[in-house]
Amino acid sequence: MNNNRNPNMGILNYETGKNKFSISRHAPSKDLQFFIQHYWLVDWDLRGQPSYSQEVLQHPGVNVVFQRGHSYIRGIESRRSVNVLQGEGQIVGILFRPGAFHCYFQAPVATLTDKVVNISDYFTLDVNTFEEELFSLNNKEEKIIIVEQLLRKSMPEPDKTVDLLNGVVDEIVYNAGITKVEQLVDQFSITKRTLQRWFNQYIGVSPKWVIRRYRMHEAIELIERGVDLTQLAMDLGYFDQAHFSKDFKAAVGKSPKQYAKGNG
Repeated sequence: MNNNRNPNMGILNYETGKNKFSISRHAPSKDLQFFIQHYWLVDWDLRGQPSYSQEVLQHPGVNVVFQRGHSYIRGIESRRSVNVLQGEGQIVGILFRPGAFHCYFQAPVATLTDKVVNISDYFTLDVNTFEEELFSLNNKEEKIIIVEQLLRKSMPEPDKTVDLLNGVVDEIVYNAGITKVEQLVDQFSITKRTLQRWFNQYIGVSPKWVIRRYRMHEAIELIERGVDLTQLAMDLGYFDQAHFSKDFKAAVGKSPKQYAKGNG
């Protein structure tokens, strides 16, 4: 397996975006590694400049997002999301491992898909007070410390199904040859129905969706590198260019050719 995956996969037109904002990612403390994929911190200063719309194809994990005056929990977005950056600002985000937010949520995570909910519904805090404390700190490490204190306040028991599902997701991520759910069924000796039920309950989307999303992440990166589109469709397991173009447009909002032209 190739574990050297570009950490910015999923951020559309990242080469343009990195001139507008900075993003850093930070690993969780050992006791929170079961639940948290990483923390992501974004800063921007566009004072005197036009606002910037950053498009993202989200990973299959729930995000808790802290931003002054606009903090929320976001379930998985089935299509691309658009984040408008204007003026000056900061975000402190928590990306949960696929399926791990279910331990805090205790309900089918599919009910959060394409939805935004209040942080205070699931964590014990006054959001305004927490934002004031969080964004009064200049040091990134200090910000992560108080976020981790919040996560520990209501830390649930780990659920072994989360680890199993992360094994499945890792196989999808790092094995580009996985293009069908049936391959996962064979490899992990889980029935298709059970796999679909677990993905719906814990992750919030179907195994097929996760396969397609990670193949789209790869497609975007390769298009940005100038790879031939016909060859790309075949490499990603598509039998024809039209089917690939349809999936790509559904996810990204434009055809592969249009996207490539914008990155020319």
